[in-house]
Amino acid sequence: MKGVYMVGMNIRQQGGVRAFTLIELLVVIAIIALLIGILLPTLGKARKSARLTISLSNIRQIAVAGATYQSDMAGQMPMAPVWPGHFGPLNRTTPEETNAWCTWSSWGKTTNAWWITGFQQYDIKASDRMLNYYIYPDLVDKKNMTGTASYAQSNASERSNLAMPVFKDPSDSIGHQRNWPGNNTPSNGVVQSCYDDVGTSYQWQASWYYQTSSDPAFRGQSLTKIFAAGMRRFRIADSFIPSRLVWLNDEWADIIMTRPVGAVVKNGYDDNNKAVMGFMDAHAAYLTVYPGGGTGTGTNWQDNPAFNNDKYTVTFPFGN
Repeated sequence: MKGVYMVGMNIRQQGGVRAFTLIELLVVIAIIALLIGILLPTLGKARKSARLTISLSNIRQIAVAGATYQSDMAGQMPMAPVWPGHFGPLNRTTPEETNAWCTWSSWGKTTNAWWITGFQQYDIKASDRMLNYYIYPDLVDKKNMTGTASYAQSNASERSNLAMPVFKDPSDSIGHQRNWPGNNTPSNGVVQSCYDDVGTSYQWQASWYYQTSSDPAFRGQSLTKIFAAGMRRFRIADSFIPSRLVWLNDEWADIIMTRPVGAVVKNGYDDNNKAVMGFMDAHAAYLTVYPGGGTGTGTNWQDNPAFNNDKYTVTFPFGN
């Protein structure tokens, strides 16, 4: 009997379950919180790095396509003015009809329908953007290079549904073109990204236009003649500063560049004064951009670090 009793006691002791004490629970929770605190920044950095890699790849693809276009078009860069009454780049048969330009005319999907009313010359369709054929040949045809493209995306559904992911920066959550340089006003309660608003997160860099138009040799000339002079300068610049000359970038580069000296602008990656930039030699980089540029007559282009420094230049080494 004694042996049986002892066996019963052992069974009861082994089957018992001891609960955690409050202190033990608090210790476990504290350890979990500590691990989360350690891992979250690492996960955030990994996510940011992945998004940046995509953006750099995107802008590199556009830059390579631009180099191919330039070769096909006898040195002409994929940049052109626009004009009222036509949803697309400059009609080369009647060049003096133009009176406007925008930096999203060369690649991207069709603009948001908001641009139809009052800003029709900036409502540029995907089929009219000259570089699209080099990146998405199945979506547009090469006729757009002659100004005789068949117009696609005529309704709101086609505008919103067409996807051209090479032209979208993963950090692009809000555009600035309607309210430059502030955030776009929500449309019907929806905040538009730059990609969804004007068709592309990446746009061609326009500082060369301001520099050329302020040159005494071209001051007061027509927009078309200033563009032609700028394109000639690009052909020269391509031979000696291709690794420093930026010709396309995200919106943030322009916003930062034109802010006052000392300004701090946080971009879509939560970094201060940085932007994704594409160069004439078709490489891409994520660089610090210097504020303090501004535009117009009297700007000292070459000595202003916002325009010209040891990492990048957005202007030519001549003119004002």
